Amino acid sequence: MEHVVFFPGHDGTPAFRRVATLEDAVRLVEHLRNVENVAEVSVHALAEVPLAFKTWYRVEVPAGQAPELPAQVGAVDLPGPSVAADELVPPEPAAALASGGRPADGPSSLGFFAS
Repeated sequence: MEHVVFFPGHDGTPAFRRVATLEDAVRLVEHLRNVENVAEVSVHALAEVPLAFKTWYRVEVPAGQAPELPAQVGAVDLPGPSVAADELVPPEPAAALASGGRPADGPSSLGFFAS
């Protein structure tokens, strides 16, 4: 397994070296301490980290393509704590069904403004 030895360089900037084995790392640390008088050294093992990829979608609205909001919606300050739930008017059941909503006996929202 590969290892990395971190130490301050001659000019004080952080430096590192990759070595093939732990024994090589120990020899390098001994050299840094005994020959170059470097006391601040750390050794880290390099192990592969397994990765998994998942699908992630991002929705964007192109500039100038957003629909205009009706005037009455613009009057409500969304999102904000000042809007009371009783100020919001739920859609008529027929309108909700026509727009892909749920029947009147089921939830009419995603839970944000559930009645």
